[in-house]
Amino acid sequence: MRALVRAVRLIDGVAATPRDGVDVLIEGALIAAVGPHDPGREVSDATTVVDGAGRTLLPGLIDAHAHYTFDPTEGSLQVIAQRADDVILAAARVNAERALRAGITTARGAGSIRNLECVLRDEIAAGRTPGPRLVAAGTAVGSVSGHGSAFGLEAAGEEGFAAATRQVIDAGADVVKVVASEAAMLTTTGLPPGVDVFGAPELTGDELRGVVSVARAADRRVMAHAQDSESVRRCAISGVTSVEHAWLADDAAIEAVAVSGAWLVPTLVVTDVNRTLPGLTRVERERQDLIEIRHRASTEAAVRLGIPLATGTDTGEVGVTADMVWREIVLLRDHGATALAAIHAATSSAARLLGVDGEVGTVETGKWADLVLVEGDPLADPTELARPVAVWQRGRPVLSA
Repeated sequence: MRALVRAVRLIDGVAATPRDGVDVLIEGALIAAVGPHDPGREVSDATTVVDGAGRTLLPGLIDAHAHYTFDPTEGSLQVIAQRADDVILAAARVNAERALRAGITTARGAGSIRNLECVLRDEIAAGRTPGPRLVAAGTAVGSVSGHGSAFGLEAAGEEGFAAATRQVIDAGADVVKVVASEAAMLTTTGLPPGVDVFGAPELTGDELRGVVSVARAADRRVMAHAQDSESVRRCAISGVTSVEHAWLADDAAIEAVAVSGAWLVPTLVVTDVNRTLPGLTRVERERQDLIEIRHRASTEAAVRLGIPLATGTDTGEVGVTADMVWREIVLLRDHGATALAAIHAATSSAARLLGVDGEVGTVETGKWADLVLVEGDPLADPTELARPVAVWQRGRPVLSA
């Protein structure tokens, strides 16, 4: 396959400004050339020519926190777990294809029931299922009867968590997902009516260090679900690669993340979607308003401190569909990031977080041809990213202009 995108505005994931009037040549799975538009360029009949005038080309988007095996219409993981594997996987395939057609060419799975995320990853890699290239956690690691118990291994004590981490790696995990706190969500805890959780820590510092030490020895990165200040602080000082959510974290906890060098994946889409869910009670509405205020503050603090950010949708949560990376980009901009920094969070920064930046995340010669073409200028209007006109994954057209 050979394609030429001509005279396009390019956001390459590297430069501090876009470049106008650029030609990008795709040969096979790779980007073969990137350079100034040449109106006299000879093009063979075998080359598909795409007019880039008035359009913008970007690296394929990345969702760094995805649950394709969950169901965004069902709030209880316990209910989902009662479904047969084939039923869960059939729905996951639909979610993965929806993501890919939205320009999400790479994703990091954040845990699944019965390790089905690794099954989906392998199907995508083998070309049997269309979807983003998946860096999979497979099965999460969490405390006994804690939030992670619905989709992960239960453990206790430093040695117990070290053993559980070895087990998930042996089962095929590319990245280790540890659940370090309760889930201060409105609808997805799966707990009995009237039981509330507020993101309190579920793991000790020693237990977290047990996870991190084993993961590092096996050359795996650690993504940590953490929502309140203390759980975020414990995760940061234990050496996790990324903190996920941090919705209720105060400035001191966010500063600990900055000092540690970890990424933040704030998953702003979830709290934004929760604001519009129908049928909330007065108490749920008040709680959601509190979460929204605290989440905005923690993300704005992260932006001020220059913490590296990556977009993650937490798709699979109620109302959060697999195509919403564009919305996370818009929300990052609304929470203090520049539009370009928000796009970098969905491309080059997220690629570094996942450890796949040698292959994707930027538009450079020799990289995989994972690309998204949109109308207009997404720096002026990031919602353009919700409507891609063309998508390529490793040079293969997924959506054609």
